[in-house]
Amino acid sequence: MSATLLVLVVVVALVMAYVNGFHDASNAVSTTIATRTLRESTALAMAALLNLLGALLGMALLVLTADWAVHLLGMMPLAEATAQDPDLLAMALLAVMGTTVFWDLLTWRLGMPASTWHAFIGATLGVTLVIGAAANWERLGLLLLVSLAGPFLSAGIAFALMHGLLRLGRHELVQRGHLRFAQTLSAGAVATGHGINDSRLPLAVVVVAASSGGIAPSSLTGIMVAVAVAMGAGTLMGGHRIIRTLGRHLTDLSVAQGLAAEVSAATTMSLSLFGISSPISTSHALASSVVGAGAARGLRTVRWKVALQIGVTWLITPLASAVIGAAVIGVIRELMAP
Repeated sequence: MSATLLVLVVVVALVMAYVNGFHDASNAVSTTIATRTLRESTALAMAALLNLLGALLGMALLVLTADWAVHLLGMMPLAEATAQDPDLLAMALLAVMGTTVFWDLLTWRLGMPASTWHAFIGATLGVTLVIGAAANWERLGLLLLVSLAGPFLSAGIAFALMHGLLRLGRHELVQRGHLRFAQTLSAGAVATGHGINDSRLPLAVVVVAASSGGIAPSSLTGIMVAVAVAMGAGTLMGGHRIIRTLGRHLTDLSVAQGLAAEVSAATTMSLSLFGISSPISTSHALASSVVGAGAARGLRTVRWKVALQIGVTWLITPLASAVIGAAVIGVIRELMAP
C-alpha cells in the first residue's frame, strides 16, 4: 500500500470517529436533556469525556492484530481478494468509510438514530461484491438477527424496569432526586459503553491498512489516542437533531422513564463484552429502550409513527449502504485508474 493511500485511510478513519461521536452523542444524553436532569452543555461535556475515557479503556484492553481487525469488520473475503493488491484494499476501505460517514450525516440530517456499525457492514458487502469477492453472508445474517433481537430485548428490559420504578414510586421508596442521580450514572454508563464499542471500528480499519502496508499494529499507540480524541470531540459537538427525536418526539420522557431507558441500553450494550461477535448498536438499544419505557406507562404515550420511521431506517441501513458503497468503489476505481 502506498504511503499516500495509507495516510488517507488514517485521516478518513479519524473523520469517521469524529462523525460517529457527533452522530451518536444522543445515545448518552438525549434522555438526561429531555428530563432536565442535566443541562445540555453539561450532558454533552460529560458524554464527551466518558466517550474519550471509554475509548481509551476499550482499546487498551485489545490485542491488536490483523486477524482481529479483519474478523471484527467482517472483511475476510475482501482481505483475501485484495491480498496481492494493497492499493485496491485501501480504495475499498476508503469507499466503505466514505459511505459510512455519508449515511451517518444523512440520518443525522433526518433526525433518525441509525447504526454506524450496520452502515459500515452494509457498505462492506457492496464493496466486496463489486470487487468480485465472495460476500460474507454469514456475517450479514448474524447482523440481521441481532438487529431484530436487540431492540426487542432492550424494549423488554426497559418495560420491566419502568414497572419496577413505578411500584417503588407508589410506596415512596424512591424520590425524584434519587432518580436524577441514578439517571446521571446510567447516562455515563451508556457514554462509556459507546466509547468502548465504537472506537474499535475506526481503529480496526487502520490496523487492516497498516498491516497491509507492513506496519506492526503494536506501533499504533498514537493512532489509538487520536481515535479516542476524535470521538470525544465529535460527541462534544452533539447531534442535536437526533437528541430531539429520542428525547422529545418519540415520547414525553419522565425522569423514571429516562433512567429505565438508559439502564436498559447499557445492559444490552454490555452483551458485546461476553462473546457476542456482531455489534449491538447503541442507537438501536437506546431508541428501543425509550419505546419500552414509554409503553410501560401506556401504549398511547409512544408516538408510533416516529417509532415506525426509526424502524424503517434501521431496516434499510445495510441495504442502502451496500448500494452506495458499490457505487463509491466504482467511482474510486475509475478515478484511481492509471
